[in-house]
Parts: sequence; C-alpha cells; structure tokens
Amino acid sequence: MQEDYSVILRKPRVEKELEDFEEWFKRYGEYILTYEESKLVVRVAWVARIMLDEGYAAFPGHEKEVKTFVANFLSQRLASLGVDTLLVSKGELHGTRDDVVEVVTRIFPNVQQMERPSLPRIIKEDEFSRRGAQEFHRVQIAYEFSRIRPLIALATTILLASLMIILLSH
Repeated sequence: MQEDYSVILRKPRVEKELEDFEEWFKRYGEYILTYEESKLVVRVAWVARIMLDEGYAAFPGHEKEVKTFVANFLSQRLASLGVDTLLVSKGELHGTRDDVVEVVTRIFPNVQQMERPSLPRIIKEDEFSRRGAQEFHRVQIAYEFSRIRPLIALATTILLASLMIILLSH
C-alpha cells in the first residue's frame, strides 16, 4: 500500500516553517549562498526536523519512507528557489539528530561539518586581541594627555588664583 506522505505538508507547523523559510531565503538568499552557506544548512535542517517530527507522528513505523519524502521534497523546493545543492559544502551540524543529519546529507551530498576551533585556541586569540587593544588605548591616552596638559595647568592656575582672591578678600 502506497502512503500519501504529502499530508505532512498540510500540517500547520510544517506550513508555517516552510513559509518562514521561503521568506527568509527570498530576503537573504543571495548573501547566504555567497558568504554563509552554513546558515542555509542549519535552516534546512530545522525545517527537516519539523517535517520529520510531523511525519513520524502521522506515519508511525514508516520512518524510512518519511525521511525519503522529506529529503526529496526539500531538494525540489531548494532547486525551485535556485539553490544548487551540490555546491553547498559547509554546514553546522553539531548536536543535530542523526535522522536529520541523514536527510540533510541527502539534500546536500557534499556538505562537510565546519571545523570548530578548540577552546584553548579561542582563548589564546582572545588574549592576543585584548593585548593589542590595550596597547592601542595606552598610546591613544598618552597622546591625548600630552595635548590636554597645558589646558589642565591653565585651569588649575585660574582655580588657585580665584581661591586666593576669595581668601584674601575676607
């Protein structure tokens, strides 16, 4: 018996997610494809997760077929939006469920997990950048003080002279 998995597409959560995804892609798609394709992978993974959850609930025991339907549907939808899924190569999939990763890798066959820098490396780079920023501030403050010193001296002189006049006038 052949099931009609397109029922998944009529679920309110799925309709909303697909609508949000298309609006997002129409707004930012060119930028995303040029500079941050990993964000596309994350958004597609989210939509796939919602579709899988709804599909598993509607068709218990048909997990394999639901995954195939979701992967095929999202591949076609991306193609209709002008996305060449073969060109997408970077994605952030840490912590993503295995079934979602399976669907995402069917949609984007060349996707590879983005490399995350190690914590010691992040800390070292952060310390280096802070040290450089502190040295810049020291130089800038020293420069500003050298221009302000005569003004401070003048203000101090006027203040002291005013104080002496007040004290001597009593």
